[in-house]
Amino acid sequence: MANLTLDYLRGRRMWLVQNFVVWGGCCGEDFYFLYTQVDSQEKRIVFNSTFLGGETQDISFSSLYDFKGNQLPATINHPKVVVLSKKELFCFVLGSETDSSFKIAKEKGLKEDGLVDLLIVEMG
Repeated sequence: MANLTLDYLRGRRMWLVQNFVVWGGCCGEDFYFLYTQVDSQEKRIVFNSTFLGGETQDISFSSLYDFKGNQLPATINHPKVVVLSKKELFCFVLGSETDSSFKIAKEKGLKEDGLVDLLIVEMG
């Protein structure tokens, strides 16, 4: 008898990256701004936001190795990165993952580096 949930989970590629050091701190801020744009005949008011500051780590998947020593592929189709903390420090993925990279940071104001395992799942 087939188990659809188990088949679904087994059909996804997964990698476990152990003992990843998080040194980047999230000490920036999201800034919102409004500006006008005037072209030859069109006028626009644009509302936008940007993240300024901080030392987040920009990690590409191809720079990581799983616990078996295998290098991760350069691109992963709709990845989801789950951070599994090994210390009492709060570490997290900042923003959304792209097909080739993600950003990670530790809690604002902490001097000690974080130590985490990363579970990376291809959602397909």
